[in-house]
Amino acid sequence: MSMEENAVRDNFKEILDSTVIRNYDSPDENNAKIKTFCKKVQELKPKSLFRYRNYNNDTVDAFKNDLVVSSKPADFNDPFDCLIQVDPDDIINEITNPKNRWKLQKWLDYNPKLVEIIPKKNLKRINALLTMKDTTYSNFIQKRMPQFRKHVLQVIKQAKGFLRTYPHIACFSETPTSPPMWAHYADLHKGFVLEYDFKDYFTPCLNCKNTCIFRHYELLYPVIYTKTRFNAKDFFSSYWSHVILMNAPVNVFIPKDDELAIYKTLIHKSKDWEYEKEWRIISHCEAYPMIKQRPIAIYLGAQMEDSNKNHLIQIAKKLKIKIFIMDIDITSPEYKMTPKECKSYRI
Repeated sequence: MSMEENAVRDNFKEILDSTVIRNYDSPDENNAKIKTFCKKVQELKPKSLFRYRNYNNDTVDAFKNDLVVSSKPADFNDPFDCLIQVDPDDIINEITNPKNRWKLQKWLDYNPKLVEIIPKKNLKRINALLTMKDTTYSNFIQKRMPQFRKHVLQVIKQAKGFLRTYPHIACFSETPTSPPMWAHYADLHKGFVLEYDFKDYFTPCLNCKNTCIFRHYELLYPVIYTKTRFNAKDFFSSYWSHVILMNAPVNVFIPKDDELAIYKTLIHKSKDWEYEKEWRIISHCEAYPMIKQRPIAIYLGAQMEDSNKNHLIQIAKKLKIKIFIMDIDITSPEYKMTPKECKSYRI
């Protein structure tokens, strides 16, 4: 990856790390943060992004209908991708620290309806926890530590399953000429690549109908490549709160210290994958989400069958987009693939 490309991702990481959107802050404050965040991410986008595809009925139909169909992380080829990483001891130490009891108080403050239905006996115990001396609180927690640890480990396992099966992600690359990408994601060079202009992209998936709470955020991010895994402690904290309160008999408000925590968790990958130069559209729809976006060009694999090439060329002709065929120059000493524009409409 070039220094310029690294600079873009480093810049994005700095923007992402410095942006914290708490759902309990004022709407005006959060809207200003969101607007600034989206504007900065927009400015980092490359002119084009490319999507590697196998040739099959589903991918051809999606191409024909201008659809970008996402996938679940569980279907990705990297077992570390979107895999939660948290240290149970860190979680336990943070939650059992007497100085962090204000978070429990915050739950109660934002949920008066929930407080009203909590049995008086239980509410009395909660209030006692909030007011007891630090040493008394620590002793209280220590006696219940085995049971507490078991619960934390159980929720970590649930969070792992959630991140692997609930979000939907569409993956893109900054280049259409990567031989390993053609091999891994385009059926050994027998598939195709679609080029998209996402410079002005700011569209929720087709299923959202402007009701999804995540529609406010920029949905297209560059992947951040790191040597060590991303600590998803902030995401886990919100997820655990959700697990605890999800079956409450009244509507509850779950205070979140960072609405972007899940995005931060889903866009970190090992440096081993840096050659992919990946960007991601991330969706949280419960339905299988699709993005409506017409490509601006198609690139046909160097080893694609002629019948498949002809089929895609006819579709591309109807869509009025450019057509390229990947060429390997046998006279060149470089391991380089070159896209050559196809002026005729039949192979």
